[in-house]
Amino acid sequence: MLAWNNPLDRKRQGTHYADRMHRILSVCQDCGILWHDERVTYRNGVVETKRVDDITPVGTVLVTPQYEKYGLRVNPRVLPRLRRMADQFAYALNVPSASVEVDGNIVYIRVPIPHEGKMPLITFRQAWNIQPDIPVGSLLLGVDDDHHQLLLDMTAPTNVHAAVIGMTGSGKSTLMRTMILSAELVGGAQVALFDPSNGFYPLSGHPSVWRGGLFRTPDECEIGLEALANGLGRRREGLLYVFVDEVPELIVQRPRIREYLARLAQAGRHAGIHLIIGAQHLLASQLGPMTMRNIPVRLVGRVADRTAAYNATARNDTGAEHLRGRGDFIVVNGSTVRHFQAACVTPDLLEDWSRRYPPRPPMVPVRAREEVAAVAAVEREASWGSGGMGGRPLDEIPPSVLREIRRYVEQHGKEPSSNWIYRLTKAHLPTGGFNRAKARRALELALNPEAYQPQGEAR
Repeated sequence: MLAWNNPLDRKRQGTHYADRMHRILSVCQDCGILWHDERVTYRNGVVETKRVDDITPVGTVLVTPQYEKYGLRVNPRVLPRLRRMADQFAYALNVPSASVEVDGNIVYIRVPIPHEGKMPLITFRQAWNIQPDIPVGSLLLGVDDDHHQLLLDMTAPTNVHAAVIGMTGSGKSTLMRTMILSAELVGGAQVALFDPSNGFYPLSGHPSVWRGGLFRTPDECEIGLEALANGLGRRREGLLYVFVDEVPELIVQRPRIREYLARLAQAGRHAGIHLIIGAQHLLASQLGPMTMRNIPVRLVGRVADRTAAYNATARNDTGAEHLRGRGDFIVVNGSTVRHFQAACVTPDLLEDWSRRYPPRPPMVPVRAREEVAAVAAVEREASWGSGGMGGRPLDEIPPSVLREIRRYVEQHGKEPSSNWIYRLTKAHLPTGGFNRAKARRALELALNPEAYQPQGEAR
């Protein structure tokens, strides 16, 4: 068995693959899991000992742009031990690292291919030409280990939203550009682009881009995402992909973006809106645990360590910390983990695309006039109680809030909701947004002026 080599000589240039398989099987034999003796007793009382193979090679090697995968058929009785032997395989093969993966009824020993200089890339054209007829609602990712085109069907109930996570050099922005370009080429959907790093700019001139351009500054991103979140209850025709890159940076500069993303992640599917966010690192403390639970698909590139891999994938056994960067990704969705090489949109393709569809600034939505007036009024009086007067206790209601509630009732003929009062006060009062109880108290005081006489106002 250990001399088995011919089926692995794929290049007909020596015994490279056969030698590596021989070493893998030798490690299994040294660890005592390659075979075992089994006693068989026949009806006539004769006892015979037979050798039973626990591990056998499948006879083929899968070669990807960055890895070689050696397939084994494994008896389930030794599978737990085999999955813990990645370090032994790496030592025997003289490589920095190796991993053990289970794919159906085959266990693969994944070995990185050494590259001198730059690693080979899969271009967008190469991945697209494998199957150009991509259906509406699917986004191109790249090529999987079997050299098949890999798509992400965003219309499937389990693929509603996605997060692209990876540190510098992982290919995160490259993968998001590939997804955007495929959406523009397939058609049948709009694309909303938010990117403070300006990486999406060459793709922002296509007619399918929402509001006609790329939202770049934090102010533009906040207003654009607010408009999308406020329009969730309205009827929409067709799909809308919302691509937001550098999410942690945007949330730090504009905290309200966190709320808008949460609303899009929670209710976007019912409005035909699919959210694709990008980040170098993504934590539940930044976006909120509920938002993270509503983003089922994680496209993860190279991360710093096991802790970062767990935060990105919400799983312990993905091996994301061993990814090599330059488009080496895994897609994690529930219990499914799949490797792929992200397709790269080359600079010449980006240049041709931007020449055909010149990039342009967006038409930034304009907030409602009454909301702008309310915001300005609250901002003017947000500093009440200052100037050496000692100020009011923090649990009192500022006069500006009461006036805006009365104005809302006069204009709309009904009482504002607690959420409306919360959004108004959270954005512009130093004490933060009113909770539900305080919002109800503010509403009662506004509708009953005799019960409350602010200090400094004439009776």
